[in-house]
Amino acid sequence: MIRYCLTAFFMLLACGKNDNAIPPATPADLKINVEIVGASDATPNGDGNGNVNLTLSGKNVTSYIVVLPTENKTLPLNASSGTVNCTFTSAPGTTTDYPINISAYCNTVRKDTAISVKVYCKSAIPPGQDLVWSDEFNGTSLDDKTWNYEIGNLGVNNEVEYYTSDAANISVKDGCLQITALYSPNYNNKGYNYTSARITTQNKYSFMYGKVEIRAKLPGDKGTWPALWMLGSNINSAGWPACGEVDIMEQGTVTGFDNILCSLHWGVDAQHHKSASGSRKITGSTTDFHLYSVDWRADHIAFYIDNALLYSQPNDGSLPFNGNFFFICNVAVGGDMGGNTISLGDSSTMYVDYIRVYN
Repeated sequence: MIRYCLTAFFMLLACGKNDNAIPPATPADLKINVEIVGASDATPNGDGNGNVNLTLSGKNVTSYIVVLPTENKTLPLNASSGTVNCTFTSAPGTTTDYPINISAYCNTVRKDTAISVKVYCKSAIPPGQDLVWSDEFNGTSLDDKTWNYEIGNLGVNNEVEYYTSDAANISVKDGCLQITALYSPNYNNKGYNYTSARITTQNKYSFMYGKVEIRAKLPGDKGTWPALWMLGSNINSAGWPACGEVDIMEQGTVTGFDNILCSLHWGVDAQHHKSASGSRKITGSTTDFHLYSVDWRADHIAFYIDNALLYSQPNDGSLPFNGNFFFICNVAVGGDMGGNTISLGDSSTMYVDYIRVYN
């Protein structure tokens, strides 16, 4: 959890009974300790529940009133010090600077101050939709009833990484799935100099139609190629691209770190490959979390970034997007979108806050 302290300095006067010779006492030296619940290095604005604890203290104080204007709430504290629990929900799906107004009292004498706290609030369930599946990554390990590790170099897209299940490459902590690409010279004598991780829900979780939302922060080191995507569950029998591919988010060194691609792939075979794609520059994709979504229906497939429509592709029975699909999360190294210039450092991790499927 992240805490910080704000101090408002007021005129110091003894708090006591008033008489004709002594002016009314005034609250002084107000200290405000702010704790954003669920905050960490990966999620500095909290875990999405919008909870903030304010610990208040000061001199000559008998009580406090805390007002949350955006929530239309007034929270009293009838003591000289203590903690007030605040919950912010008025801007779901965003990281927002929420104002907080604090009044400190010495009996009837009041002193006011105002602060703001930047807090992340998770998206509310959209009206008319039900959450049918999710992984919030709130534990300390990957759920092996849902996810599979893919191991080795898969021989695709000219990629140069070796996928592992090592904790250095993949972990669940601080409320996020974290996949990290690393420089690992001749990893385990396998002949590969880079390691990363790739996981799938194949044969464990799949679905047909619905809205998918994935909140993620992307790596920014040269050579990384993160992707959040889906493949048709019939890939073993139909092959690629006949099974269909839905790229909810792709980003790579070659296309530019802030250039996000959302794509569909299909076709009888690789020689008859067809695709549809859209892209948008999203400033801060490697420093902030953003929401990547697909609305998949029988008649169309629409892609959104931060709830803004990117493009929509018609869907019909001639396309492979009318059967079950499973999820894939990975960070490739090099290859067609990672490029030949590879320099992995402090920004080679993809953070995934959650994956959610609505009906």
